[in-house]
Order: sequence, then structure tokens, then C-alpha cells
Amino acid sequence: MGLLVNVYKDASSKYDCTNGGVSSKNIKGLCVTNVDGPFDPCDDYPAVEIVKQTFGFGSSVKIVPTKEIENKSWTMMGGNYAATSDSRFGDMIEKLLGHSFYGAVPIHDRVE
Repeated sequence: MGLLVNVYKDASSKYDCTNGGVSSKNIKGLCVTNVDGPFDPCDDYPAVEIVKQTFGFGSSVKIVPTKEIENKSWTMMGGNYAATSDSRFGDMIEKLLGHSFYGAVPIHDRVE
């Protein structure tokens, strides 16, 4: 079970930089499975997870397709973002980062 989020892309761009990533597909959104919600992943809403990424100077969050986590793939930002107004999304990010966050989260669905 998870929470549905919207995918945001550059509408003016003719090019997709995800290298065929999940957010480049003809989908309605994504299903974040590590956030409590009433929805199941499906073809229209593929399974993803919010994960913490730590850098030398701090940390941030990203969204990664569950398939890529299971495959232990190295993922990169493909240019698309995900967000929702549902407070459970922000609550999960606050749990991961230790502080509040508001905004869209980069989707790391590019695999080379």
C-alpha cells in the first residue's frame, strides 16, 4: 500500500533525459510504497520509494523506483520531479531528514 504522487516534467522539452526511466513512460503518476496510503502500485502508478541521500555537506531525499532498489542499480536524476499536497508525503521526508520539507522531490530513474 502506498501514496499516489504526481510527476512533473518540462513540457517544453522535446527530449527525455531519463534514458527510458519510469517517469518517461505514459503513466498517471507514481505510488510511493514506503508512505502509508490506501493505494497499491499498478501499471498506471508504478512502485517507488522516498530515500535519503547523504552528501559530504548534508543530506537530501530522492525518489527511486522500487525495481531499481531491488536490483541495487545506481540511479541518477533524469530531469523529472514528483510531489503531492498530501501531508503524509512531507511527514515521511521530515522523518528521513529530521526537519520539515516542502516541494517537489527529484526522481532518480535514470540507469545507464
